[in-house]
Amino acid sequence: MKAKSGAWALSAVVLVLAVAGGLVWKYSQASEQGEWAMAPAKVAVAPAVQAAFPMALSGIGSLEATRQVQVPAEVDGRVTQILFTAGQQVKAGQLLVQMNDAPEQGELARLQAQARNARALLERTRRLLPQQAATREQLEQAQADYDQAAADIKRVQALIEQKRVKAPFDGVLGVRRVNLGQFTRAGDALVSLTDASTVYANITLPEQALGAVRAGQPVTVTVDAHAGREFAGQVTTVEPQVDAGSRTVRVQATLANADGALAAGMFAHGRIGLPDRPNVITVPETAVSYSAYGDSVFVLARPKAGEEGAAATVRQAYVKTAERMRGRVVVTDGLKAGDQVVTSGQLRLHNGAAVEVIPSDTVALGTSGQAPIQTPMQTPAQTVAQAPVQAD
Repeated sequence: MKAKSGAWALSAVVLVLAVAGGLVWKYSQASEQGEWAMAPAKVAVAPAVQAAFPMALSGIGSLEATRQVQVPAEVDGRVTQILFTAGQQVKAGQLLVQMNDAPEQGELARLQAQARNARALLERTRRLLPQQAATREQLEQAQADYDQAAADIKRVQALIEQKRVKAPFDGVLGVRRVNLGQFTRAGDALVSLTDASTVYANITLPEQALGAVRAGQPVTVTVDAHAGREFAGQVTTVEPQVDAGSRTVRVQATLANADGALAAGMFAHGRIGLPDRPNVITVPETAVSYSAYGDSVFVLARPKAGEEGAAATVRQAYVKTAERMRGRVVVTDGLKAGDQVVTSGQLRLHNGAAVEVIPSDTVALGTSGQAPIQTPMQTPAQTVAQAPVQAD
């Protein structure tokens, strides 16, 4: 039995060695004929472009209506009429709330009667003075009585007017905060009133940006409620003081809001346009590989003359990057205009790797008409070029 088992084991070893030898021979033959050579990696490429680069300061903030107020009660009193509905468009001076003014109306009637009597006495005294039937002192007293009655009338009329709550400007009313018959105190908010035909965008920037911002510069604002839409305006005010706690400066821009798309309190992303940076080289953002050893790109090297049929190859080039805009990165060193860089398919690449260029890139963003977005600040000079915000 032991002899038979040994024979089987020996046969198995011989079989394994024979199969292994066959595989080795087949691999060597295939290698000599090039049948097992790794296929070229499929990549997309794009040129490094030299052109003017749009610069911008980016920041975040909130929107504020140019005119907004909580319409208050001016005096204590009971509400007798509510003459508006929530959400109504009103005009300046339109009556909103009427408070009880019956006591003042009665006082006004009494004072008007006194004024008529004082006026009649004054006129009679004036007629009697030339006839020496009245003295100068009596005339002066009659004039004073009449003037006092007229002043009392104006005072009561002002109290009556205070109980007529009116809209201070054109706008849209908010939610009603008062009910019929309610007793309100002076200063109690009755309803909000907002004029949002134009809005302010209060944008916060780092203090390094203070020297680059001026009134009149163009501003583009985006809000989450209207994704993809940009609202244009211009800087109207630059806060002359830097916040000591956050080391930031506040910039206020004015935006037209004819269609009412913007509302007070909205969170906003703002970009303040600066002069373009001329003649800089940019590449698609997907072309740059970021690592602890430095930023790099793969540059395409096409076959030289006389190497027809040879595959194109790539070389890894380390670059220095600067500002970033949506889909584009500024390269300050390591590339020249016209270099073809790989924009997708870099995972299989290394220096000298063979590649096959595909006609389109489904990863890279468009390269034209893109607006600047956030970039990490590395130096004070770069900070002035852009301020930190959340990416759109």
